[in-house]
Amino acid sequence: MCGIFGFNFENKKLIKLMIKSLKHRGPNHSSSYNDKNISIGYTRLSIIDLEGGNQPMYNENGSLVLFFNGEIYNFEELRVELEKKGHNFLTRTDTEVIVHAYEEYGHDCLKHFNGMFSFIIYDSKNKEIFIARDRLGIKPLYYYFEDKTFVFASEIKALYNYDKIKKEIKTDVINRYFTHRYCPGESTIFKGIKKLLPGHYLVYKKEKIKIKKYWDLSFNIKKSPINKISREFRDIFEQSVKYRMISDVSIGALLSGGIDSSSIVAMMRKNTDDKIRTYTLGFENGIKNEFGPAKLISEKFNTDHKEFTIDSSYIKYLPEIVKQLDEPLADPTVLPNYVLAKKTSGEIKVLLNGDGADEILGGYEQYRYMKYLKYYSYAPKILRKTFIESMKILPKEPFFLKLNEFLKNADNIDESYKSLISVFGEEEKKYVYSKTFKNELNNNNSFDEKYLKIKADSLNKMLFHDIKTYLSDNMLMKFDRLTMAKSIEGRVPFCDHKLVEFSTRIPIEYKLKGFNEKFILRHSMKNILPKKIIKKKKQRFMVPTDTWYTKEFGEFSKNLIDENEQLIEKYLDPTYINKIQNSDKFLSTKLMNFNRHFGLYYSRQLWSVTNFLLWHNEFIDRNH
Repeated sequence: MCGIFGFNFENKKLIKLMIKSLKHRGPNHSSSYNDKNISIGYTRLSIIDLEGGNQPMYNENGSLVLFFNGEIYNFEELRVELEKKGHNFLTRTDTEVIVHAYEEYGHDCLKHFNGMFSFIIYDSKNKEIFIARDRLGIKPLYYYFEDKTFVFASEIKALYNYDKIKKEIKTDVINRYFTHRYCPGESTIFKGIKKLLPGHYLVYKKEKIKIKKYWDLSFNIKKSPINKISREFRDIFEQSVKYRMISDVSIGALLSGGIDSSSIVAMMRKNTDDKIRTYTLGFENGIKNEFGPAKLISEKFNTDHKEFTIDSSYIKYLPEIVKQLDEPLADPTVLPNYVLAKKTSGEIKVLLNGDGADEILGGYEQYRYMKYLKYYSYAPKILRKTFIESMKILPKEPFFLKLNEFLKNADNIDESYKSLISVFGEEEKKYVYSKTFKNELNNNNSFDEKYLKIKADSLNKMLFHDIKTYLSDNMLMKFDRLTMAKSIEGRVPFCDHKLVEFSTRIPIEYKLKGFNEKFILRHSMKNILPKKIIKKKKQRFMVPTDTWYTKEFGEFSKNLIDENEQLIEKYLDPTYINKIQNSDKFLSTKLMNFNRHFGLYYSRQLWSVTNFLLWHNEFIDRNH
């Protein structure tokens, strides 16, 4: 695992600065290659072939130069194949397989790799740079290309060592942030800086860049008996876990106690007799902490298990986390993710988790809610219209605005889903945004419509959208960034591309059967995991930001908002922000106390505002 970087000119001072910016991603080794046409380099976290795996790697005649971030899990099979074709290897690392595969297959080498990666290959003979990113976007790659200047790196902070890149904000991405709580899509929040999208590669030659998509998903459902599909699914999943256990350093797993992480630990134990370290996170005043189910799995599969309880005092790490993320990201689970990496960095160098299972198998509650909405849409339109009209008497409070927007679009699945998953919906934005900011946006669309327009049933449309946006730009981004902040390599078995491709062929009733989510996973693991885990409903890993608001988070947020009056007024309406800040008064009613998730709804909006202010202070207001 590494940090990689480069640019299309020679500047040895800039190389040193970029290495320093990415040192946390690879503290074990760093090096670079440069001539008058190119400067490229990396920082290394040693995982496989600790002694022989240093980079750059070359082909036999030295004309191809490679720097690599990630893992190629099927490298041993590929090595045998390439040796038969006459390639000579000097190391036993997966890195060397990439350069020989490129030499053999050209750009099509990407079709042969099973792994997570972003890498650079410089063809010194043809003066061409080839950069690629893995299919699901597990490993990051950002770039800047303007006035024939090309600069790229694993993290945005490294790009800003080049003083000609100015820190300017894209207002349309701010709008996307307040919709999603992260920054989805190709554009970052910084003008001129883009992401190389998952499943794409980039070629730089003769002062021009060309970007091409090499992989995508399509839904082609195959009807088969549940037992057959279940066996096939389990075999692919087991191989995925087995691959992700390849390492020359210590391995651990995040064990939440749910079906996803429990399945990973079960497959780990099936494939090793060695020590397995597992970790469970919980919260003081959390919603149904899962220490009990996690302990059950730990005892069954004989793991070396540890529990960590997180309270509101950990809010002190939030500014530090914001620095690591580069772009604003208001998912409260960044905090426990960072704490876990911080507490385990001395014990393990590889950490497996269950990211991706919900997106490929229909695990989130919003998929169930959309099923409820479907039944609601069967009611006569006159009754639904009367109900919507009656809601106008309710206060213009955020929750009721969201509910009204969601129900109003009952006949339009796409619009209802967009409303459901938005932190601030389009109706709310009429009140939450300042007049100036609304005028700047000029009705800018905060969703990438193409991800909901594919040919598929409504459930698979939602899954496709979330794989392309939420999974890559929130879940995988934060897991990479926060584990790498403490020099740990995060691995995600459910994001094996073969498993993801297989999921697109599974009938929807085997994903969401009635209101039972991830049915295929439960069925495939029913003779391996305890019944209690198989039957356990999906439970979000909810950070209790609602109760934290009455403690350190509330004080922290209030002070930050008070200190940033001008910034608030530039983008947001202070009156509406004040209403969210004081939502605890509104929440005291019996209606809002009926379900704690109402309180979490308001506190997540406040969390989004707080994180935006922190990010702006760190990256825009402060001189670096």
